[in-house]
Amino acid sequence: MKNAKSGFKLRLIEDLKFLFLLLGYFALQGLTFYFGTRRQLAIYNGVVVCAQFFLMFLMVKVNSRRGRHLAWICLALSMFFLLSAIFRTRSATGIPGISMILMFALMVTLFSYQVELLDKRMVADYVTSLHNGRGLILTLQNKIYNKEAFFVIYIDIENFKFLNDNYGFDFGDELRKVVTKRIKNIIKGHGIAGCVDRSSFMIILNGDCDARQVAAEALHTISDKITIKKDEVEVDCFLSAYAGIAKCPDDTSDAETLMKYSDIAMFQASTSKKNRIVFYEPHMEEKLKRQIEVEKIIKKALSSNGFYLVFQPQYSTDEKKLRGFETLLRLRDTEENAPSPAEFISAAEKNDLILEITAWVLRNALKTFAPIVKGTDLSISINASSKNMESGLFVEEIKEALEKTGFPAKNLEVEITEYSLLQSFDQTIENIKALRAMGVKVALDDFGTGYSSLSYLEKLPINLLKIDKSLVDDIESNFKSQQFVNAVIYMGHLMGCEVICEGVESEGQLRLLKENKSDFIQGFIWGKPLEFDKARELLDA
Repeated sequence: MKNAKSGFKLRLIEDLKFLFLLLGYFALQGLTFYFGTRRQLAIYNGVVVCAQFFLMFLMVKVNSRRGRHLAWICLALSMFFLLSAIFRTRSATGIPGISMILMFALMVTLFSYQVELLDKRMVADYVTSLHNGRGLILTLQNKIYNKEAFFVIYIDIENFKFLNDNYGFDFGDELRKVVTKRIKNIIKGHGIAGCVDRSSFMIILNGDCDARQVAAEALHTISDKITIKKDEVEVDCFLSAYAGIAKCPDDTSDAETLMKYSDIAMFQASTSKKNRIVFYEPHMEEKLKRQIEVEKIIKKALSSNGFYLVFQPQYSTDEKKLRGFETLLRLRDTEENAPSPAEFISAAEKNDLILEITAWVLRNALKTFAPIVKGTDLSISINASSKNMESGLFVEEIKEALEKTGFPAKNLEVEITEYSLLQSFDQTIENIKALRAMGVKVALDDFGTGYSSLSYLEKLPINLLKIDKSLVDDIESNFKSQQFVNAVIYMGHLMGCEVICEGVESEGQLRLLKENKSDFIQGFIWGKPLEFDKARELLDA
């Protein structure tokens, strides 16, 4: 109840300020009567009136709307007393005072509206006119003070930054305006929308609404195609978003903590890749703390040579001929609670750290193998994240690394994931075509994990299709799994790709894959990940 107490305290202070200013005003009003009865003191009336006017300005400054109304009341009373004096004395000497009161009323009104406009700008986003972060906090505090039950829905648009960076801030502003309009149409008076930052929105939803349904409708309408003109050319944008939900008072009755909890829930949604809408639960905070801890470990490893590379061999299925190596990243086990590769890669993919990791792997893998692969057909594979493939700079980064290391383009293979296709399909296709034009091979990694459709595969100009280990695991014991893998191998060949199966660990799996014409295999049965010296021995064997 910290915010409720804080809100009560702020209102009490405001009321006390108004009381003090009103008492001061009426004390000054009493002085005008006193001075008015003594001609020798009448010269001080002007000073008193100016002081009264100053107090009215202070009322407006404390709270523009309440201050304006109180100032009008004070001026109306002054007008009443002045008119009473005029009628009582039958003298016209008070008429200039009436003009002054009317002028004061006009000036106070103009000043109060100006203050109100400035206050609105302080709590509103300039582009969308929605509440900004400060406005959201004040709204939350007000609802908490009034003991209302409500939901806070935190919505983050994951690919907004890419569009904003590539097309410019004006383009990004137009996107935000369209998203704002769509969100407003969803809540329709059942809540308040706001902007947390350029790519994040927040809905403060009435407690009697279905928060999950509203969040689902918001995500759905955000994902609908948005067409915006850029340099007289129409650009089609497909946004994707996640939502986290917290509830007051069930989760907390603190405004800033509510925003934090909904943000944590949104982060959980972004990490799951399955549930795009997540309600806050207490254990999520520990996951976020672990994410931050892992990020620190990654940054330290990048700056202090804490990473090293291992290379897993790939072989032709029929002859067990070495095809090449997949480059894998490892963390030196010097950190307490050192994360596994799966954990630190997952953590890095949440932000731009994955771009630094990819650059480090690319640079070091090519430098290590450059003297060895020249004149051979050996393929060295490196993994590219969805963030790499949605960037227009990735191809230039590859080209620069090849030039600096002297590594032949034909010996490099870039592995992309199906998830890259969801992030930015057009940019991914453009990058693949550019890499192929350079002579670099492209593989689709982890195929079958559920992100893409077969229609995507037909459009992808790839060299190699990698079947995920999770599909290979059960082919000995599960006939359906076996038939599915067989179908994928056939489909890959139909598309003109070679096919490699990952995670092959038993003779039974190897036999079935040979029978169904898998071109290559990768797995512990023929080779675990090796450090460079051991990998080089395979070349000399």
